[in-house]
Amino acid sequence: MAAAQHRGDSLMGASGKVRVLCIEDERMLLDDLRDELCAAGYEVSTAESAHQAFKLLGEFTPDLILCDVMLGGDDAADGYAVLRHVRDQRPDLLATPFIFLTALSERDDLLQAKLHGVDDYLVKPVDYDLLLATMSARLQQIGRLKDARSSSRDEQVERMRSVLSQLPGAVLLCDGDGRLLYANQRSQHLLQEQALWRVDGAGTVIWPHAVPESVRQLHLNLRQMSALPGESRRVQTLDMRNSGDNALVSLIKIDCGDASMVAACQLFALFICNAQSRPAPDEEALRMLFGLTRTEAKVARLLALGKRSEEVAEVLFVSATTVAFHLRNLFQKTGVSRQSDLVALILAAGWTLPNLGGEQL
Repeated sequence: MAAAQHRGDSLMGASGKVRVLCIEDERMLLDDLRDELCAAGYEVSTAESAHQAFKLLGEFTPDLILCDVMLGGDDAADGYAVLRHVRDQRPDLLATPFIFLTALSERDDLLQAKLHGVDDYLVKPVDYDLLLATMSARLQQIGRLKDARSSSRDEQVERMRSVLSQLPGAVLLCDGDGRLLYANQRSQHLLQEQALWRVDGAGTVIWPHAVPESVRQLHLNLRQMSALPGESRRVQTLDMRNSGDNALVSLIKIDCGDASMVAACQLFALFICNAQSRPAPDEEALRMLFGLTRTEAKVARLLALGKRSEEVAEVLFVSATTVAFHLRNLFQKTGVSRQSDLVALILAAGWTLPNLGGEQL
């Protein structure tokens, strides 16, 4: 059997097998292809038409696509329709090898396929040794590209760690499959003190107290953002079984400069905000940001911590008149006119400013 000569040559995916989508309208040939590929160690999904292929592509992500050109079936779409769908509608599959398998052997047919972006073009009747060797070579090429991307991603993760470690708010850095790459100090507090999140045996972030629908929506957002080119951002509420513990999660896809990167090579920052993760602003950072005196910074921070004006006066051992004087200066320097607006501004600044020593709310 031809498969025996090529068993194990291909790079293995996270599931233990390389996933192949095989699209062929001749049932007997499709069965033969499936048997040969399975014997060679591949995980094979089959479709007899473009319509079936589109449905499968919505359910899983193949590592390689093998497709007949002249497809029949219920929609009469051919292999070029599948190729266009993959290249135009699925940016996450831009690097996925796409191989045509066809009875069309003329030079013009080969040239047309190459001009449309097909990676390889094999002519029927099927030479299984050549087919398996071609698939193996393409997958090894992709493996080398992934290794290079992984090295680049590791460098970018280190750069992101140095930035996120300074933020006082809770931030998780994950790949497109939801596997944890880094958790800053505040997010670790949410893990230890509240068990808001944790990591399972596969390294994936899970939310043990969130309602299932919210978790499904979070995973859907990650998958959809993975398929989008460039950077993107979404915000969603993560509903908890105890509604008072609901969290707001802001997901930011970080542009790694390659739209064809697979999910495991992409980076996502998850900014988590709930009643317990709200950061108190740092006095020195506030002073630098708004040009405040040390006393004005103390007053602003105490107000953000929920103190009333009379309580601020007691803490600082000054009169209410002195606090009112500092408030007027704070309004002037920050450009707000109400104490509630001042508190909101200070809290927002506290989330984004580096942590220079302030505690958390």
